Amino acid sequence: MSEQGPTVFNGRYEILRHIARGGMADVYLARDELLGREVALKVMFPEFANDSNFVERFRREAQAAANLNHPNIVGIYDWGQERGTYYIVMEHVSGRSMSDVLRSTGPLHPDRAAEIAADVAAALSVAHSAGLVHRDIKLGNILVSDSGSVKVADFGIATAAASTGDPDLTQHGSVMGTATYFSPEQAQAKALDGRSDLYSLGVALYEMLAGVPPFQADTPVAVAYKHVQERPLGLRERGVNVAQSLEAITMKLLAKNPVNRYPSADDLRNDLRRYLAGAHQLPGAGAAGAAAATGATGAQPAAGATAAGQPTAMQPGIGGGAGAGVPPLGPAGFGGGPVLPGGGYYYEEPEAESSTWRTVSLLGALAVLVVILGFLFAAFVNALGGGDGDPSPDSGESLVDTPDLLGMDVEEARSVLLEANLLFDVEFAANNTVPVNQVFAQDPPSGQRVDPETVVKLTVSSGTADTVPNVIGETRDSAVAILQGLGYQVTEVSVSSPQDAGTVVAQSPASGAALATDEAVEISVSSGPELVPIPGDLEGSEIISALNTLRDLGFSVSASQIEEASEEVEAGRVIRTEPAAGTLVPAGTQVSLVVSTGLPVVIVESVRTLHVDSAVIILRDEQGLIVRTVLQDVPFGSPDENRVLSQTPVAGTEVALGSEVTITVGRALPAPTTTTTTTTTTTTTTVAP
Repeated sequence: MSEQGPTVFNGRYEILRHIARGGMADVYLARDELLGREVALKVMFPEFANDSNFVERFRREAQAAANLNHPNIVGIYDWGQERGTYYIVMEHVSGRSMSDVLRSTGPLHPDRAAEIAADVAAALSVAHSAGLVHRDIKLGNILVSDSGSVKVADFGIATAAASTGDPDLTQHGSVMGTATYFSPEQAQAKALDGRSDLYSLGVALYEMLAGVPPFQADTPVAVAYKHVQERPLGLRERGVNVAQSLEAITMKLLAKNPVNRYPSADDLRNDLRRYLAGAHQLPGAGAAGAAAATGATGAQPAAGATAAGQPTAMQPGIGGGAGAGVPPLGPAGFGGGPVLPGGGYYYEEPEAESSTWRTVSLLGALAVLVVILGFLFAAFVNALGGGDGDPSPDSGESLVDTPDLLGMDVEEARSVLLEANLLFDVEFAANNTVPVNQVFAQDPPSGQRVDPETVVKLTVSSGTADTVPNVIGETRDSAVAILQGLGYQVTEVSVSSPQDAGTVVAQSPASGAALATDEAVEISVSSGPELVPIPGDLEGSEIISALNTLRDLGFSVSASQIEEASEEVEAGRVIRTEPAAGTLVPAGTQVSLVVSTGLPVVIVESVRTLHVDSAVIILRDEQGLIVRTVLQDVPFGSPDENRVLSQTPVAGTEVALGSEVTITVGRALPAPTTTTTTTTTTTTTTVAP
């Protein structure tokens, strides 16, 4: 790549600037002169380009990946060979990778994380259907464009590098990917399939929710060991405020055994869409179900869990919720995974069983099956004979008994009805003798046989009519329903608060106060935390001045500063803040100062033995140094032709950005020529005058 003019691949892709350097290739922003558009040009390192088996696999996989046409996949336009290596031409996405987003913003809102994971699952579904396994799903390969769309990058190269079919590629496959996102089978160099990609996506989803990956260690080998051997800490056990269903989805993805994960990316995407539609509780709603679900991961219930008496999106029969019409999560949801009692989802490896225990278990299962078959046969014979006075053979077979719900807490009653395959509707009413949130009437009554999914109307006590109930912590709609059910007028005011928007944070009169019906109760409803902008006039300020400004505005300032070299800001002054200036954040948010360390310096990299083009790219484009080339003759046919023989300063020297580096490059002498000498006899004759 000469310094005399622009570098152009295939006569049409002009390199504009260097974007990134990966584990096997450099990525450049280039312009397609033929179509007049910007593209991303990925150029493989020579050590990969010299492996014929790898190149052939790369060619096949690149062609297959080029056929993947999906809005969530970075498109591959072209590929070829030039300058002693191979290149791929891809769609250029103007935006940031999710790893960059997390570094600047921290953990995502659970809904946004679920949206991104659903888009990645859509991309994986298309790739898996085409027979391609990505093998390197990670936050760095998930791109978010400036418009907010999600793109998955690096299809084709990762697949080619991780081939298990060609023996010569196994070595490459063993080092490809990122240990943080390895699946257990990938860490053990076992055969991979689409479920391996889903595990890696589970790691990425966990990191988007928690801000850190499930496993961390000092070395990649130690991280890979944890993927194989250790149980991930539950999200809510880690303190992440996330819905039960989204935690169950994440933990199912992180199952050690691929059999216990989602069977396909489409199954995962369906569950994520159910969550986004409002399905936040696991099947078997209520305290028992929540406890069982929490026990499946070892987590504690999330802060802000549904208050007693408050309808949830998972409860059929209550209109107006976000989950109305959403299929319930259960054996059909969460990819059809095994369900624990109460609705929790099992994501751990099954415990190893001895052969004796398996035999006993099998015999026990057969015995239970025989009993069930006997019962069904007896019931069938009884039905044919008109036993118990049934008017027809199938009379009552599909009916269920309405359970006795009187005196139960409303949440317990809901759980019982769901387990009985019945729906419910809740109506609150004043009652001077029945405690708040207890059922004191039901329709149909207990013992009546009804069709499955019949709606059972529950009348629940809202307390005595002359005492104001406590509605703090309830949602706005729930609080209004309780108060109006007691005959009170309701007025409301909106206030900023750390509580979730729509939550009642105060009331007047207070709970327990005597108040006649038709009187007004004022409730204060949270509009969410007050948002204030990060000040934008701190660039170039002294650190003490910036600290005082931020604290005066109510922000907390991180005790540890971020140091960064700068060509514009002198040492010891503020370059910028994180979050960035102008960002709207809740009052009291912690802000970090990025402080200049002065002009940037670079450590000269070693380019000896590299081709001159590669050396220039590293020194000039990546390190920002001025490159001066000196030519030195080498014998014709020498392997040192066009390669760097020496460099000044030597590798490892620390120099200022923009310094000059001299490289001595081999120049081959002309091919030697063979000279034939012919002897000629010359006779000289002298003529006298």
